[in-house]
This record gives sequence, C-alpha cells and structure tokens, in this order.
Amino acid sequence: MPKPVPLPPPVIAAFRLYQTDQPEAAFAALLEAGSGALGHPAGQLLLGAVLLDRNDPRQAADAFRRAMLLDPGYGRACVNASVVLRRLNRLEQALRAANWSVCVDPVSHTARNARSAVLLDLDRPGGAVVDAQVVLAGAPDDAEALLNRGVALQRLGDFTEASSVLEMAVRHQPNDPAARHARSYLRLLQGDLPDGWREREARWALPGHAPLLRLVGVPLWTGEPLSGRTIAVFGDEGRGDMIQYVRFLRQPPFDEARVTLCVPSYMVRLFAGALSGVDVIASPPTGRMDFQIPLSRIPSVLGTDIGTIPASVPYLPVEPERLEHWRSRIGDHGLRVAICWQGNPGTPVDRGRSIPLASFAPLAVVPGVRLIALQARHGVDQLANLPDGMTVEVLGPGFDSGPDSFVDPAAVVQAVDLVISSDTALAHLAGALGRPVWLALRRVPDFRWLLGRDDSPWYPTMRLFRQSREGDWDEVVGRMVEALRDYR
Repeated sequence: MPKPVPLPPPVIAAFRLYQTDQPEAAFAALLEAGSGALGHPAGQLLLGAVLLDRNDPRQAADAFRRAMLLDPGYGRACVNASVVLRRLNRLEQALRAANWSVCVDPVSHTARNARSAVLLDLDRPGGAVVDAQVVLAGAPDDAEALLNRGVALQRLGDFTEASSVLEMAVRHQPNDPAARHARSYLRLLQGDLPDGWREREARWALPGHAPLLRLVGVPLWTGEPLSGRTIAVFGDEGRGDMIQYVRFLRQPPFDEARVTLCVPSYMVRLFAGALSGVDVIASPPTGRMDFQIPLSRIPSVLGTDIGTIPASVPYLPVEPERLEHWRSRIGDHGLRVAICWQGNPGTPVDRGRSIPLASFAPLAVVPGVRLIALQARHGVDQLANLPDGMTVEVLGPGFDSGPDSFVDPAAVVQAVDLVISSDTALAHLAGALGRPVWLALRRVPDFRWLLGRDDSPWYPTMRLFRQSREGDWDEVVGRMVEALRDYR
C-alpha cells in the first residue's frame, strides 16, 4: 500500500486558521498558496469546507470533486461531495459519489449514512434501510442511521417499526430537528394531528430552511386575541400547501383581525378574490404589524385536529370572464374529465407521486369520456407519445400562460365534470373549488392524505384512490375506470 502523501505546510497553516474559527483567513491562505495547497486533496477538501461556510455549495461541490480526482481513495472527500451534491438536488451525481465512498471504505459509517440519505431522496427506501442497518449493526445508537432507517421503514409501510426507530432517534438526539421533523410526518400521516403539528415546528431549525420570522421586531403570533389587531401572514412552502392552508384566514380569529397575506407574486391574483378584507400582496408589508406568522404554522397554533379542520368549500373564486372563455372553448358534450399527471420533477418530493400520462390510457376508452389536459408546463412533452387509441385534448398555448398561477386552471376545473390528478397543487385547487376530484396516491402518501381512507377531511368533494402495491398505477387506474363507467 502506498504511503500517504504528507500534508504541505500551506495546507497545515490554512487548516489551523480554520480550526481557530478564522475561515476567511484560511480561504485567503489557500488562494495565496495556489497549487502548493490546492494541488493536494486535503487542500481541496479544506477549500470545500470554507466554501460551504460561505454558503457557496456549488463551488464547494467542485472542490470536493477535485479532491476525489487528486486522490480517488480519499473517502472523506467522496462523502463530502455526496452530501453537498444532495443538497444541490444533483441526486444521481450524489449517489455516484456515495457509492464510491462505500467502495473506498465499506465499513465507514459516514459513507453508509451518506448513501442511505441519498437513496431516500431518490425514493429507494429498500436500499436506504440496508445501509442504515449495516451501520446500526456496529453502532446501535448512531442517530443518523436511526433516522434514515425510520424514514425508510415509513416509506416501506412498516409504520409500527418506523415509529419505534424514530422514537430511538429522538431519544438519542433530542435536539436534532431532523429526527423530530421525521417523527412529526409519521404522526400526521397516522392522524395524530395536534402532536404532529407541534413537532413539525422542528422544521424551522433545519439547515437551509426559510426563517420563521420575516419582519424584524414583530412578535410571532402564538394564539393571542386578534380582534382589532394587525397580523402579517407569509405564504410559505409550495403552491398546494398555500391553497390548503389559506382557508384558515377566512375563519376565527383571523376574521376579526386586519390581515396582510404576503405570497409570491404568481399567487396574488388567485387569493385576492378569495379573502374579503385581507390585503394580499407580493412584497413585505410596510405598515405597523402587531404579529406575524407563516401560513403553514397556523394549524399548529390552533391545535387543528381532524374534527376541527375548516372544510367548507368552495373557498377560492373563479373569475367569471375566464370561466365563460373556457366553457365556450371546452363545450358541453361528453363526460369532460380534466387530467393532471405530473408535478415538478425538479423536487425530490415529486418522486413516486407523478404518473406517466400513458398510464391513464384506459380512461380514454370509457364510452363518452373526453380527457382534457390540465397540465400546462411539466409533463406536456408526454402528449407527443400517447398510446394507440388514447386521445387527450389540449387547451392551446393561451392556457395558463401568464404570470398568475391557476387563474385559467381554476376556470377549467369549474367548466369540466371531473378532475383526475396525481398528488399536485392542481388537486388542491380542485378541492378548494369544491369540484369533484379523484386523487391518485402512492401506497404511502404525503402526510396530509392520512392512511386507510378514500376521502379527505380537507376537501369534502375529493375521492382518494390509493396504490395497493408501491409503484402500481395500473391497478389504481383500473379502479378509476370501473368508477368512471358509473359516473354521471
């Protein structure tokens, strides 16, 4: 075995600066030394660490990869590259780096944990649980392996064992927000909403998460009376989440307050017509505010349970002129079924949720059914490769083409007889409009859809079609076909 290359003095000097909490001085020392430091894998490793401290993960990933090229057997660089590439959502590259780190050192717990985490993001829980179990065989209290194993078991549908493992993860690392956040999802999925909401508060401490407070000097609302007070509510999380939670602003105690809702500009037009007395804006409020709160935190503060979800629909508006336009465009013949099959493929959460458009082909042959594409962006390329006998109507280039999300889709949803969707924001839109919507769900779905029921306490007009076997959309669509034959 070759002897390790000694660390060059410039690397040692820069490392000492980094150890004494002088990352900028370490960075300057590395650059000044040039190839004397950066031509050594340890110099690139240190450079990557400093770049991470400077919140530059892309350059950090490049530094770690250069360290790997300089020394392919440098396991620490392989692991670090995997961790940062995962953070950048470059998951296949992250997996390659993690695979190499395990090859370099098969008994490394760090390497196994890194690969387990990437496999979870790639929606491969079977592989993730294997790596976690290898670590736990030698280190039963390894908190990261416990977390990965618990999440993997939940994805595999072993909820009893997942709960036990996540309890151990929290017990061993009570201050780790990732473990408590994972446990919150399992509790919410199993219907324990109050405890789940409370524990989900751990997400605000996760690395890279948006800040809990947006306005300096304005206290967080924790349930104080709001009559005559002003409160800023910030739309956080995704489009579907905002649609789901905006209902709370129509209920007590918010109906007694002066509410300013701050959302991304593309959501302003949809929400402005839904919330009488609420100022919906795209920029931070400038007036005096008594309180502030993220929109998704409201159920936690209110202690919302399944029985207290405000489920009165519709609570979103449809613009009359857009409705008239799309009613005229679609017509009134046949059973008009709008379909949505694809979420945003750029997010790990979409893995396993979206459905190949071709899987909906059996719906197209049900007598009298017209399939109409509700998809406007992601997934529209699949319309060019439909199976023989499958026809899907498109609404043209003007559909949902402006800067405002869901104004046209809301009108189309109102104009058709039924919406069939994968787990996307458009399903939330149809539910919030009080329209008939069938939602196709993977075997272990997102927490909001709960377990073992074909209805949703959030959307009374929604019917849930769950996978019996993970990944089997054909069986789900088959049940939809049978239901559609009797649908009127």
